[in-house]
Amino acid sequence: MKLSILYDKTWRISLVGLVCSLLLACQIQQQPLRVALSPWLGFEPIFLSKQLAYTGAEQYTVSELTTPSHVMHALKSGQVDAAFLSLTEAINLLAESVDLTIVAVVDRSVGGDALVSQADISQVSQLTGKRIGYESKSVASLVMDDWLNNEDVNADKFVLVEAKLDEQLALFRKGEISAVMTSGPIQSRLVDNLSANVLYQSGSQGEAYYRVMVVRTEVLNHKGRQVAQLLSNFFAAQSWLEEHSREGYKLIAKRNQLYSKEVRQAYSKIQMLNKQQSIALLSGEVMIGHAQQKAQRMAELELIHRSPDLRRNFTSEWLTEFTGV
Repeated sequence: MKLSILYDKTWRISLVGLVCSLLLACQIQQQPLRVALSPWLGFEPIFLSKQLAYTGAEQYTVSELTTPSHVMHALKSGQVDAAFLSLTEAINLLAESVDLTIVAVVDRSVGGDALVSQADISQVSQLTGKRIGYESKSVASLVMDDWLNNEDVNADKFVLVEAKLDEQLALFRKGEISAVMTSGPIQSRLVDNLSANVLYQSGSQGEAYYRVMVVRTEVLNHKGRQVAQLLSNFFAAQSWLEEHSREGYKLIAKRNQLYSKEVRQAYSKIQMLNKQQSIALLSGEVMIGHAQQKAQRMAELELIHRSPDLRRNFTSEWLTEFTGV
């Protein structure tokens, strides 16, 4: 009799636990996807999808953090479910064993990342012994290495200092750095407002710098619907921007406190990749090979402690399924 009562009590406890687990899973599935990004105009379609009130835009929240480093920390610590990052930054996290899946390739920088100098510095030779700022955990570290190789100069000729994206404008304005490896709206403000000179642009050596969308792999199992909606809306907004660039640039300029002309100039240095192009890149071996080579280079430069095996972190499955291709 006692055994029967004990069994009955154990069974009830197990049933309650199962019900609670199912309820918790349902609650998680209904929660919005938490997405983070830092300033980069190639990511603007996600904000346009909100501004244009696309269907299902309430299924994801977007937090614009001030630097790529902050986005990486938020993703690593589980504060957000997904993020828009450079491929370099995604590799950095993967090298630290953060389990991520790259579900889309959204653009390629063709000059969007650049080394800009103070107005009175127009030649690289004038930077000898001067302080050059860059964000070491971002794509800027590899663009910096490209520039050094392109100029055939040693880093020892300069004083390289940490300057996160949200610090660069103030450091430059105060004259605490003579040049900075920067990108996005900050580059536009330095050039247009402070008469900075562009000494080097990414892509000058043909090196490809992609931006991607990454999702914590565990999240794909219970927030797939939200990821689906975000991908669908992002590429729909991207297409809308291509067809309505005049109106779109105004919306983007207002949100970023820029002039429409500055937005137009910035987009001339970003190759936006549509849904089909993203799927093509993720479906073959080209993107994986490119990323693996980049990871190896990062390891050789001691930007990461090891070159991770990236074969299982790239897939077009989700993008294809979510967008009905």
